[in-house]
Amino acid sequence: MKAFQNEIAAYLGARHAFGMASGSDALLLGLIACGIGGGDEVILHANAFVAAVEAMRWAGAVPVLVDMQEKDFGPVPDQIEKRITKKTRAVMVVHMYGHPVDLEPVVEICKRKGLLLIEDCSHAHGAEYKGKKVGTFGAVGCFSCGPVKNLNAFGDAGFCITDDPAIAEKLNLLRVHGQKEKNQHNFYGFNSRLDELQAVVLRIKLRDLDKDNKKREEIARRYAAAFSALEGITPFPMATDKKSAYHRYVIRSSKRDELMQYLQAQGIGVGIQYSTPLHKQIAWKEKGYGDYHLPVSERVATEILSIPMYPELEDREVEYVISKIREFSNQKS
Repeated sequence: MKAFQNEIAAYLGARHAFGMASGSDALLLGLIACGIGGGDEVILHANAFVAAVEAMRWAGAVPVLVDMQEKDFGPVPDQIEKRITKKTRAVMVVHMYGHPVDLEPVVEICKRKGLLLIEDCSHAHGAEYKGKKVGTFGAVGCFSCGPVKNLNAFGDAGFCITDDPAIAEKLNLLRVHGQKEKNQHNFYGFNSRLDELQAVVLRIKLRDLDKDNKKREEIARRYAAAFSALEGITPFPMATDKKSAYHRYVIRSSKRDELMQYLQAQGIGVGIQYSTPLHKQIAWKEKGYGDYHLPVSERVATEILSIPMYPELEDREVEYVISKIREFSNQKS
């Protein structure tokens, strides 16, 4: 495990890395290590996965939502400013589908307002924003290494990175019951060590991460070129100042459900990440976190569709996916 921690820290350009039992644990322990809890407010964009809110809830923090930007699936900076109160302690950004959010304005807001920045990089192993790896822009970067991730273990796994020595010390102890010396517990923590077997797997997979991400990018560019001229299909956004990990390739269509059924009937595996924004979840309403009207997140959730994206995809399979989406577009135009 220590070898993996050293290697992933060096790869990402971070001073410290700590293996965790899962990405969800990485989010929770990351928040706690930053001293967030006790009614502190954390601002988050509404199109993220529920694990981000779960981590805030179990840390004792309160999630506050903003809408998403269509260009990068990240938060709207102006809305972050408007949501800041005396209780706000942090902003969490989620690099959805491996695509870095527009970090520069978010970092500027956090610095100016004295807020912590937490990065959820569960989709974004190896992604870069303006030449720098994501996960290194804030107080802590949280990563999942579950079986479907770009850097994946055989089971659940995750890790946190940080440059802050105080946060690093807290993270190191939180995952081992707060134990600094055998049978001496500085505080109550968790059982969230990264399994040694999973660490071995991750060390091996790390060697191929850049190569695999490059293959994902090649597939993404083929998709983008093919879909850009299709009526009723919006391809995944591409940007020159960002390097996406392309964990998912997400297209958009106002006829999403019809398209999904059509592709499934052609033997093409598709999915939706995620069909329900955070503020529309039953759990959100039961906790009484408040009503929101976030029109972009709500509309985009009805349009998004993840199509096949993994480095083992063969050329003929990519062409088959493209041909069937083209067929659908031509039929509906």
